Amino acid sequence: MTRRKKVVTVLLTAVVFVVAVVFGYYWWLFGRPDWYWQGPETIAVSGNRFALKGPIPKSRGPVECVAKKAIPLTGLEYCRVDPPEAAMAVLFWYDGEIYTFNIQDPL
Repeated sequence: MTRRKKVVTVLLTAVVFVVAVVFGYYWWLFGRPDWYWQGPETIAVSGNRFALKGPIPKSRGPVECVAKKAIPLTGLEYCRVDPPEAAMAVLFWYDGEIYTFNIQDPL
């Protein structure tokens, strides 16, 4: 095998490995492999997994958050809702949809 073929093989292997790791991370994070098209079933935040409900209708009005937190490597944010619903948290999805979950009830 020539040096050029070895370099191409190593680079291709590295790319496949990185794609597999990223895909696996997102599958683990959102609980399903088709999360991007179908929306998430679950979300893993702060070391716990939570069942998601939603998307909620936009007619419900704006969501008032205590403080938004980022989910690593996703570009997504979630936050706790201001009282009286202190146990409720919301996930702001890629296309503007909002999903809710009970932050005090992990799976």
